[in-house]
Amino acid sequence: PPLSAEVSRPPGPRAAVPPGRPGDDDAGEDDGRISTPIAPASARGAAKGVPIQRGRATYYADKFKGRATASGEPYNPRALTAAHRTLPFGALVDVVRRDGRRVRVRINDRGPFKRGRIIDLSRRAAERIGLIHDGVTDVTLELIWKPARKPARRGR
Repeated sequence: PPLSAEVSRPPGPRAAVPPGRPGDDDAGEDDGRISTPIAPASARGAAKGVPIQRGRATYYADKFKGRATASGEPYNPRALTAAHRTLPFGALVDVVRRDGRRVRVRINDRGPFKRGRIIDLSRRAAERIGLIHDGVTDVTLELIWKPARKPARRGR
């Protein structure tokens, strides 16, 4: 069957979107330029991140269950979390094995502190990429999102 006329028709005019607060994903530019709203990452499917680091991944031993992490929250082996030396708490990272298996984790702890290792995964995250069987594996970290830095407090 022939293609629909809508497929070959150029897109209609875009409406100007009023300026929004900084950080609004669907707000127009502050200078009044026309913009097209973009669906949030959750609506678009898995967003691909920016590769930031390559190295070895390990996972937490079960004996750490319930102990406080560096962020203050208790370690939960069923959560998709991880420890990284420098990424801010709350950052979202995709951990990608060479075979393409990946898992998205939230940084909530500091570590690992063994040379050559770049991330410690929760048990659930390790299970998702098959790390439980290997113990240690080569990975690439892709940064998906990191929280904005809070402004430094000034003395009074």
